Amino acid sequence: MVQLKKRIHKLIDRIDNLERVRKLYIFLLIFSIVFLLVILNYSYISTFKDVKVLYAQYTKDRIIDIKKDFLEDSVNNMINNIEQTQAEIMEINRNRINRATKVIGEYYSSKKEDFLEKTIDYFETGTIKEAFDIFILDRSTDKILYQNNIGDIEDIRNIYDYIDDLKKNSITYNEDDYGKYYIFYGVTEDYIKHATTESIKKRIHSDSFENDAYIWINEIVNYDGGENYAIRLIHPNLKDTEGTYLSTNTQDIKGNYPYLTELNGIKGNGEIYFTYFFKKKTCEEVAEKLTYAKLYKKYDWIIAMGVYFDDIQPYIDEISEDGDKAISKMTTLVGILSLGLIFIGILIVLILEHWYYQNSNKELREELNIDELTKAFNRRAATKKLEETFYLFKRYNNIYTVIIFDIDDFKEINDTYGHDVGDSVLRNLVEIINKSTRKTDYLYRWGGEEFLLVCEGLKEENLDSFTDKILKDVENFQYESQGEKYHITISIGASYFDKDDEDFLSVVKRADMALYNSKKEGKNRATLNI
Repeated sequence: MVQLKKRIHKLIDRIDNLERVRKLYIFLLIFSIVFLLVILNYSYISTFKDVKVLYAQYTKDRIIDIKKDFLEDSVNNMINNIEQTQAEIMEINRNRINRATKVIGEYYSSKKEDFLEKTIDYFETGTIKEAFDIFILDRSTDKILYQNNIGDIEDIRNIYDYIDDLKKNSITYNEDDYGKYYIFYGVTEDYIKHATTESIKKRIHSDSFENDAYIWINEIVNYDGGENYAIRLIHPNLKDTEGTYLSTNTQDIKGNYPYLTELNGIKGNGEIYFTYFFKKKTCEEVAEKLTYAKLYKKYDWIIAMGVYFDDIQPYIDEISEDGDKAISKMTTLVGILSLGLIFIGILIVLILEHWYYQNSNKELREELNIDELTKAFNRRAATKKLEETFYLFKRYNNIYTVIIFDIDDFKEINDTYGHDVGDSVLRNLVEIINKSTRKTDYLYRWGGEEFLLVCEGLKEENLDSFTDKILKDVENFQYESQGEKYHITISIGASYFDKDDEDFLSVVKRADMALYNSKKEGKNRATLNI
């Protein structure tokens, strides 16, 4: 009996020991699982924080790249506007010279006795007096009878040398003898530059961009730098300082030398991106600014535009906030999942991150490729499309038509009704073109009031009917502003890829030349340039 009791106690002790071992095992298993979950949870949190930091930096870099493209496109568009303005001013003054020749000839043919008086009165007209360099000489006495925009000539023997110099400096002129009178009148490059400067100044002062952005122009006087190396020519943020001299020794609040940095970059590459601190346009706050500057060598102009970095920060903060929310969700999810669901949780995290990345990048791509004003595709998107179509043409010989068009006399609409009405006309034109073209055609805003259309499969024999429909649809639409009704027209240039083209720029140049011919032939028409 005693032996039995001892045996029973031993069995009970063994059972108790086994239970303690089992409990210890369960505890260790649970502890291991919990510890593993904690480690995994911590690893996930750390990983997501790193992803957030990296993605925020990536987003910042992409936004800055987009802003750089915007700055460069804006400056290049301004250079195109400058060259277009020059061409228009030169054409106006060539017409003035031709008209003056005709008028003076009529004066001489009608009444020779008051010819000189009437001719001088004509030259005293406001626009002619401002634009023309004029010289009237009595051949019989070598006496100067009238001069305009010409300095004093002390030695009469230098008159003809001076006239030769005037001819060399004039972009257009006329000289002729009317009896004993020798008359010279011309327009110099200096006047063209002056008139171009005044026209561009009005435009820049009236242009409006978001987030305190604006374009300004400095004129280099001395490429070696130093005091008075340049003149602040046009600056909408500091209008009262236009015409003052600049120095490369000027520093910003952080000790940077922005003018020196800009000059060195211009001299080295003709263009530069750089940063410095400058006062904002709408307030007295000084902030860091990203700037793009490019040299317009013909006039020694530095044309620049900048955006402030603190305008970029809200985009980055928004991305960071979204990242924090995602981390919180992932942490909660991982914390409540069992060991068997850990791998599923990892898969979900990867899927969500992939979705998050794709959707965020989709939004950036849309911002990158859509013109904000008209909602048409922008020039960057056009460049990508042209590269793609040129590749398809070269490989498969597909037919692509490249059409460039712009609004005739668009400047008059802006000058008459204001830039808001001009913007409305641009938006409405995009709607009309989209309705007039096929679903397979792609419309892009090429710059200003100029647009580019890429049409696949449009054969040459169908081009006239296609462009005629566009011209009529645009012309038939009636606008109304300030109680006045009006219509607009467009001029069109078109071309096709050629087997000898080395890149898509060749077809763009041909289409652009065709557009120029449409303008030259009277506007509101389409021209094909093969």
